[in-house]
Amino acid sequence: MIRKPKIAIESITGCAGCQLNVYFLEDVFLELTEKVEIVSARMIKQQNEYAGKCDYVFVEGSVCSEDDLEQLKKFRKQAKYLVALGTCATHGNVQYMKNNMNKKEVENAAYTKTKHLKSLDPAPLSKYVKADYSLSGCPPYRGEILKFFKDIILGKKPEVWQHPVCEECVFKENNCFLEKGEMCLGPLTRGGCEALCPSVNHPCTGCHGPLNDTNIKSGIDL
Repeated sequence: MIRKPKIAIESITGCAGCQLNVYFLEDVFLELTEKVEIVSARMIKQQNEYAGKCDYVFVEGSVCSEDDLEQLKKFRKQAKYLVALGTCATHGNVQYMKNNMNKKEVENAAYTKTKHLKSLDPAPLSKYVKADYSLSGCPPYRGEILKFFKDIILGKKPEVWQHPVCEECVFKENNCFLEKGEMCLGPLTRGGCEALCPSVNHPCTGCHGPLNDTNIKSGIDL
């Protein structure tokens, strides 16, 4: 028998929406669970104190505290491949905004007591550990998650889309917001979402995060 890939789905500081988008593959999720062994998934499994090795660990959220960092290092040690799941994990996302604000004011606005937080400056996973794959998006697009799982099941090296949203807009023959003089972050943003927002007549807001080779200055000039 071919051994099923062992998968863990974990979370640090975040909203849990990226995990939910994995479980919301409802029409195929049960079929996927027959092809992989999910060894840890705190939102859907009762027993999650898994101490063994796994093939892939999907981690959502950003590093915002010493507890987050401790958990992340444990996940990295357990897994052959670590997947940063969602824009919090890949770029810091909403939590990262705290770095441009008065940190104590932010904490006092959210908590009545703050000494227990053991805060760190919010950061993506890659600041502290190696992320083998990055599936950005707030949340990651359903089709991209499904394709990633299919590659794992087939024993292929997963491929992540590394082209701008504009390229997917061209495939869908969408009208260009920039040509109409409206701001759209499509040229700067990693696609993989099948141009979801422009396809329903809404400019790209950049939730997938910037491309690795994004030219910010050129984008501002444009």
